Amino acid sequence: YLSRDEVAEASLSKAREEGGSVRVVTKENVLTKSRSGSSQTPPAAERQDQQSCKEEDEQPSSEPSYLQAVDSQGVPLCLSCQQACPTTGGAWDTRFCSHRCQEEFQLRSSQTYMRSRVLEAEQGICQHCGLNAHELFLKVRDAPASKRKEMLENTWLAQLPLKQLNEMIRAPVEGDFWQVDHIRPVYRGGGQCSLDNLQTLCTACHKARTAQQAKERSQMRKSAAASNVASDISRFFIRK
Repeated sequence: YLSRDEVAEASLSKAREEGGSVRVVTKENVLTKSRSGSSQTPPAAERQDQQSCKEEDEQPSSEPSYLQAVDSQGVPLCLSCQQACPTTGGAWDTRFCSHRCQEEFQLRSSQTYMRSRVLEAEQGICQHCGLNAHELFLKVRDAPASKRKEMLENTWLAQLPLKQLNEMIRAPVEGDFWQVDHIRPVYRGGGQCSLDNLQTLCTACHKARTAQQAKERSQMRKSAAASNVASDISRFFIRK
């Protein structure tokens, strides 16, 4: 994932290159305008202590703040591609130069957004075994705790470790049932989290694929090490 620190470093570097500056952009919460100028959101526990019953529905934005480069003419530069952005609208509305850049940035920086887009595209169906893992999660979550074990026993996920299954019975969460995985693995050049390179896998298939990939990576490392030794075999011979 693309971290905020990486975004900040890229923005600072671009600002120096352009002879410009940087600014902090944070989504404004219309219900709590008094805080909108702050670049940081107070911790959740702190907010709860400070809020009255009336304020409980006025939750601050969950969107993080970002450091954005601004060129020497005062034009904001896209957080994704660092090209010029439109100048109409507030700071939050001028983070990106296009919808495409915004989409790519959110996929790379937010696991929640990435999961929501993959769920929208594939409906939570495992692309390997065909299990509708998201539908199963909803059924297990909404079922009485006494029925959950039986529901899981009759599915492909029953092969998961007992400790993991017990946790799914006790307190089921979506991430226990399905994962978002790269179609082309990161170690084979598939590191970019574009929607075209993402797929839904149930947790059982994801675990099996992860184990297989770990085995492949180990074999690749061994092959690379053997290749290095073979290429340097001349050092074992003495020229006369």
